[in-house]
Amino acid sequence: MRITTAFMMTAFCMSLMLLVGGCSPSAEAQYREQAAGPAPAGQTPVGVELSYLFENVQSAPYFPFEGLSGVAWGEDGLLVICDEARGKVHGLDPRTRRWFEFDHPPANPFRPVSARVDGFKVLVLDIASRTLFRFQNDGVYQDRLVDFHSLDPAFNTAPSAFDLDVDGRLVVTDGGEEQVLMLDSFMTLTSRVGNPGPHQEQFEEPSGVTYLPNGGFMVSDRGNRRLQRFNRLGYWTATLGGQFDTNNPYVTPQGLDADRWGNVFVADPAAGVVHVLDARGHLLFDLGPGLDLKATPLGPIDVAVGPNQQLAVTDRLRGAVLVYNLVYE
Repeated sequence: MRITTAFMMTAFCMSLMLLVGGCSPSAEAQYREQAAGPAPAGQTPVGVELSYLFENVQSAPYFPFEGLSGVAWGEDGLLVICDEARGKVHGLDPRTRRWFEFDHPPANPFRPVSARVDGFKVLVLDIASRTLFRFQNDGVYQDRLVDFHSLDPAFNTAPSAFDLDVDGRLVVTDGGEEQVLMLDSFMTLTSRVGNPGPHQEQFEEPSGVTYLPNGGFMVSDRGNRRLQRFNRLGYWTATLGGQFDTNNPYVTPQGLDADRWGNVFVADPAAGVVHVLDARGHLLFDLGPGLDLKATPLGPIDVAVGPNQQLAVTDRLRGAVLVYNLVYE
């Protein structure tokens, strides 16, 4: 599928050469220049303040948190939490501030690891059945959106995380084939990105992914201790960290999310921090050191940027969900 896309792009460029005298060879350079431009004032995170947290106490309606995994926000403030170990998905109603439990889908065992809120629907990825399920916002089960077993039977697809863009496209990390899958809004597989290995556009344990405001996406390449950035068509544009970076801050980069300005937040459970990057991919600070004991993450698994400049972090080691207010300047 990538060959077909490349062929179409080449043909398109040749057609433009006939019409306007050439296809600009600097299209990728223009993308890089745009991505590397300075962030406007008021759009760069400089710190956090703990807003509230949900700890593993017996009186809590979600008790016990045993294997926290994915977290997601809705635009109305709905907070969705996945507990992989218990096979449960919990929601926090933004109006009543009460927790409720999602229906159990037709899967046994059920191991939810990643979630996204799409308007009035909640999408939940089940790593056990390799299925993307769809629920209503109140937790009522609706249907199977994608069965990765039947998506392409020639591959051993084992989805580990996903993200959804404003056009309804999906990007999915595939730990079985060490690849990234791209699906269109009709849930049709359009491209497979990468293969196993340590080199550019290769992966070892891809475990997190987020779309960026420019339509591209970023992948946490956990086994290679790095992040990789791709453009909207799935072509590699940059690598952050890795074994050859002497200042590499990443130990086990996992859950990712980006704010509307392109700043990226990276959960790193082995390092015990959340890395905060600007839109150029430069490390701004690590969320963890310098915070008081109550606000400090120990084993963050996933992150989600929510409304009102909030950041939710699922911390499996603490058995807690921490919600911070992001401070921008």
